[in-house]
Amino acid sequence: MATQLQFRRGTTAQNNSYTGLVGEISLDTDTNNIRIHDGSTGGGAEIIPSGTIVGYGAASAPTGWLLCDDSAVSRSTYARLFAVIGTGYGVGDGSSTFNVPDLRDKVPLGKGANNGTLGTTTGSAAASSVLASATKSGVTTAASNTGTGTTGTDNTGTGTTGAGTSGNSTATTAASDTANATSTTAASNTGTGTTGTANTGTSNTGTGTTGAGNTGAEGAGDLTLTTYTVNQTLATGTKDVTQVGLVTAVNQANHTHSVPGLSIPALSVPALSVPGLSIPALTVPSLTVNNHTHGIPSLTVNNHTHSVPGLSIPALSVPGLSIPALTVPSLTVNNFSVNTTLPTEVVNYIIKI
Repeated sequence: MATQLQFRRGTTAQNNSYTGLVGEISLDTDTNNIRIHDGSTGGGAEIIPSGTIVGYGAASAPTGWLLCDDSAVSRSTYARLFAVIGTGYGVGDGSSTFNVPDLRDKVPLGKGANNGTLGTTTGSAAASSVLASATKSGVTTAASNTGTGTTGTDNTGTGTTGAGTSGNSTATTAASDTANATSTTAASNTGTGTTGTANTGTSNTGTGTTGAGNTGAEGAGDLTLTTYTVNQTLATGTKDVTQVGLVTAVNQANHTHSVPGLSIPALSVPALSVPGLSIPALTVPSLTVNNHTHGIPSLTVNNHTHSVPGLSIPALSVPGLSIPALTVPSLTVNNFSVNTTLPTEVVNYIIKI
């Protein structure tokens, strides 16, 4: 008789210690994973092992899974996943967390000889899944090619001479223009006053001087009279003749005069006091220039003519053009890249905890 199929459920710890019967199925209520037991191995075998990455169509991960979005998660809470992937996709904070893989804007690439390290990132797709190809070098395209040369025939055109023309321009008068300047006021300005320092001189009194008197010798300077006698004849019948003495000259002999001494009193000049000179600050009032105009008189250009001489164009001779054969060497293109747009459908990638 066949063994009855048994279904059990329990926590991860309970499942890890449970051997079960051969073919017995249990549900891990912590990881939402199904285990199959063989009757001899504790914990059995998980149908989806921890660390499995699959595409998922919802915006958030289901129970027992995490989004592959480079999140740093707890090493203790997700100890089963940490035991599988370790810090290969990021060390987190270096002690209590680790990073899950980052598959945002990326396509998974299988590990191999060219890409031997798990968690290696080679870039990400731009908008509309545009990828730049790897750079190529030393790509040779077409072989060299030599065409056939062509020689044209000489051609000489006919010269043309145009007739001269004299134009007659009419008088032109430019209208006068009067500009109107706005009034301008300059700001007033006040200078700084200056006060000088008072100065008083020292008084000065001179010394008086009295001269000595001088008196001439006595007796000197007497007047000397020169006289002569005139006999005066009297009239008829006069008995006597009278003699009259007349002064004919006066002589002044050398003499002296006494000049009393001249006394000059001392001259006292009082001290001269010059008061300090105060110059008040000079204020220049603001200057206002009232509105005014500048007139430009009208300008009249009298009638005049401009003469355009005839234009002579000589015949143009174009010699035959010889084009040699063109050789295009082979083309080598080095180091180029090509952007490629991949047809894609955006999904979330999730990893089993």
